[in-house]
Formats: sequence, C-alpha cells, structure tokens
Amino acid sequence: MFGKLKEAASGGVAKKVVDAIAPQLNEHLEKVSELDPQKVNDDDFFTEKVSEPSLIAISAASSGVTKLIPGFDDKFKSAMIHIRNELVIAEEASIKLVDDFKERLPEVLLASLKA
Repeated sequence: MFGKLKEAASGGVAKKVVDAIAPQLNEHLEKVSELDPQKVNDDDFFTEKVSEPSLIAISAASSGVTKLIPGFDDKFKSAMIHIRNELVIAEEASIKLVDDFKERLPEVLLASLKA
C-alpha cells in the first residue's frame, strides 16, 4: 500500500514539474533546427548543445521546482534523449520537429521523468 501512495505522490510531483518547465523547454527545443543534421543523433553532441543549456536555463527559471524530483539533472538529460528520439526528425539536410510537437512534449517529458 505504501508503494502505491509513494508512486501516486511522485507522479503528481513529476506532473507539477513538467507543467512548470514544458513551456520553457519548448522554446529551447525549437532551436534544435539550427543544429547539424548529421550530428543531432549523437548523444554526446545533443547533450552538449541542447540538453545541458536547456537544463541550466530551466533550473534557473523554475523557482526550485526541479529540486522536487531526486536526481532531476540526470533524469532530465535522459529525458532529453528520449524527446529527441520521439519528437525530432533529422533529415539529410535539415532538422524539424514533429507536427504535434507542442502537444506531445509534456506527455513525453512526463513519461521520461517518471521512468
């Protein structure tokens, strides 16, 4: 029983964090189209150019809400790779976001942070 309560509480916390950071994250991910399409699928490159700058900006602007999730920094970086795999389309000459990117971002982020 305690496990179910803990899971429900952590899900609520994760949802609160996602609601707070998704709009800002959306702005950062829209800049992904400026990256080299040949390198965007490289995890280290993506982490350096997108995940880490996004994490810094979100942590600074979140009023501490990210601290509600233990190990948020590592979970966030992992979530960003998942977001890239789900929502970013790297073509030979360009990068674009899926059409319903803004609608799907919160659900993909939430699933990644809860994992």
